[in-house]
Amino acid sequence: MNRKFFLILFASLLLRIFLLLSAHHGDLNNNISWGEQLVLRGTNFFYEGKNWPYSAPNQPPLTVLMFGALMWLFQTIDTGARILNDKLSLFPSTFIWFWEQHGKDILVKLPSVFADLAIGYIIYKYFNQLNKRKTAITMCTLWLFNPVVWFNSSVWGQTDPIVNLLGLLGVVALLRKKLERVAVWVTLSILFKGSLFIFAPVLLFVALTQKYKPRVWGNALLVSVITLYIVCWPLHPYFDIPFWLGNLYIRQILPGEIGFLTANAFNFWWLVDPGKTLDTTVYLGLPAKIWGYLIALTGISFILYRLREKLDDKRVFWALSVSALITFLFLTRIHERYLYPFFPAGTILAGLSPAFLAPYLILSAAHLFNLFNLFPMPVPIDIQFLYNSLWFIPTFCTITLIVLFWILKDTKKYT
Repeated sequence: MNRKFFLILFASLLLRIFLLLSAHHGDLNNNISWGEQLVLRGTNFFYEGKNWPYSAPNQPPLTVLMFGALMWLFQTIDTGARILNDKLSLFPSTFIWFWEQHGKDILVKLPSVFADLAIGYIIYKYFNQLNKRKTAITMCTLWLFNPVVWFNSSVWGQTDPIVNLLGLLGVVALLRKKLERVAVWVTLSILFKGSLFIFAPVLLFVALTQKYKPRVWGNALLVSVITLYIVCWPLHPYFDIPFWLGNLYIRQILPGEIGFLTANAFNFWWLVDPGKTLDTTVYLGLPAKIWGYLIALTGISFILYRLREKLDDKRVFWALSVSALITFLFLTRIHERYLYPFFPAGTILAGLSPAFLAPYLILSAAHLFNLFNLFPMPVPIDIQFLYNSLWFIPTFCTITLIVLFWILKDTKKYT
């Protein structure tokens, strides 16, 4: 491993460890609770349970299983530490107090921290294999020290890095024409979180364009089904898992908890109405939700048309980046974090096409301000008053829209 890359990786890990206990977002309470309840109740029919301490589980099976494993690990470490404390006089007793107070937060955040580093490694390896060693270091550094990346994992403790790691592994496998591996990674991604459904049209189009033989498609389907059953069987030990999972997504996962035009995303719908307006509200004869789908589908159709002209790595990462930006801007019920999928693909595209670095950096800044709106991290200067002004948030919504049209206008420059 390159020494400079190792130092960058190590420094980024230290940064994240330093920030682990800087904040506790309320979402962690749900995640920890689901993990504890999984350990307490067992896995069988977990989603069908009642009387949840915080809220009923609304995350996919792989996420819930991960939280359960983490809370089991917490209890194991806690029990082991107490035994050692009783038997060894040299054991630091303060660890018991520290672990009891902070151990759960640390464990729940660490998988996302390691996912950050893993994505950084994939970016480094990708460019290194292209014999672009300087670019490999630069883009890896850009990713690992981008505030929107470490804020999401180390400060907020969200799981976006994990699902995007799985998705990026699938994209890289697809570019290498390893369809069976694509099937595994994409299936795991969906079983962890459905946020990368937005990439489905691009990935399917690329796979169809690569023209695999029926046997390869059959193998990919088989490994996908096997992966599905392995993950879901502990939670639903019946052979109707595909139907059970479909109903789970429709009833508990996809609807979400906020049916508004925007769920704190600085996007097009914030400009329309930033209040608590339901996305069933009719505009020009159609509900806002339908308008969102129509605009997004139109944009993705344009993306697929451009891919049809030429298919290479640069265009695929451009297509994924723009897909993420379009869906963030125009779909309803979008949370601020849903722009995250833009950044792994956008980082690689900026390395392949340096002209893309400018819109990438602008969107990074806009996204960071969007994250701060819902979950402000303590900073030396109080900036909360800016969000209370009439112009501040609309300005960032407009900037993000302008960046999208800028990218679309200069498509040839980036592809």
